[in-house]
Amino acid sequence: MTASYQEAAAFFKPPPRAVLFDAGFTLTFHDGARIAAYAALAGIRADAAALERAEGALRAELRETEGVTLRTHDDGGYRWHQHLYRRLLALAETPGDPERLDSAAGVILRQHRASNAWRRIGPGVREAVGRLRAAGLVLAVVSNSEGTIEQMLVEIDLRAAFDAVVDSAVVGVTKPDPRIFQIALDRLGVSPADAIMVGDSPSADIAGAEAAGLRAALIDPHGLYPWCRAPHFDGVPAFVEALLTAREGDGSPPRGERGYPIAADSCR
Repeated sequence: MTASYQEAAAFFKPPPRAVLFDAGFTLTFHDGARIAAYAALAGIRADAAALERAEGALRAELRETEGVTLRTHDDGGYRWHQHLYRRLLALAETPGDPERLDSAAGVILRQHRASNAWRRIGPGVREAVGRLRAAGLVLAVVSNSEGTIEQMLVEIDLRAAFDAVVDSAVVGVTKPDPRIFQIALDRLGVSPADAIMVGDSPSADIAGAEAAGLRAALIDPHGLYPWCRAPHFDGVPAFVEALLTAREGDGSPPRGERGYPIAADSCR
């Protein structure tokens, strides 16, 4: 679902000077061909297209529970990604006995930590980010990752679109800790009130950003989080369209029925 015009217009008032983006499941997505190549190193033949088609089922399995903070990187992301890649192989109906698929998931994880596999840019994302830059906003990526996000963005020719990249493994702080958002704000030179965080995790991206004083918007193309009161968007292009439409308005957009701006506990 996508936020209504009224909800989005109220949410974007006052207009932000900066937008912070999560990476995985927001800007970029798992690259089926790369993951299939990594699986092949373990002797497993995975279908790249099937791996990408399994995204919706994977996200449904991994959905967060209301009131429970998702902590994917307390151990650097090892257990989370091992489970994610193992389930991805299963949901893509990858042939192989359980032990071999377990081993393949481990190989994928090791290769991912050397060369980030979440490098498939979402449809329309490059163009949408370019529209924000053309409109004069400053942009950052804030990601719970393994120290590889910046290099991955360079390799997919997206790094130049962002004024700052904050990788949890590099700065030593993970979302939803408010400090990681403040690091990004300091690098951009803006205050929390002037920024919006955009991400797919109600606890890490929405609650974490709001605890740091930012507004936050949820990317939820599969409608997994009806309980999260942050404005929902199907993807980054829809968010950008709503933001720029609000900026072009008369400066007094009507408030929606849900009364945005969002309360600080909207996704906790």
